[in-house]
Amino acid sequence: MIRKLLCSASLTGLLFSGVALGAQPQEPQQKQRSTQNSKQANGKVTDIASDKKSFTMEVNDGSSKKVMQLQLDGNTQVQGRIGVGTEATVEYQVDPDGKNIALTIAPRTGSSPAPSGK
Repeated sequence: MIRKLLCSASLTGLLFSGVALGAQPQEPQQKQRSTQNSKQANGKVTDIASDKKSFTMEVNDGSSKKVMQLQLDGNTQVQGRIGVGTEATVEYQVDPDGKNIALTIAPRTGSSPAPSGK
């Protein structure tokens, strides 16, 4: 009898924990982005828009330098402190409109933003 009571109590506990786990809200599909098609670039942040929704980065493209415009959105992860002059690594995707959307941006080890007179 006691064995049945303990077994029932354990089973009830498992059922309730399963219900609690299933009841947690899940992230909408649109917020999840695949990093399979992402690209990575290293360079120096040369400008940050006043609305802080985009930035410009100067990257090495072989033997020359190239300027990239990158957009931030609500899903972009900014790791650490980024400012004009920061040497950074950015992971990004190109959207269907041809815009570079930053997935993550982080300062490269040993770099810090240049002092700004703004």
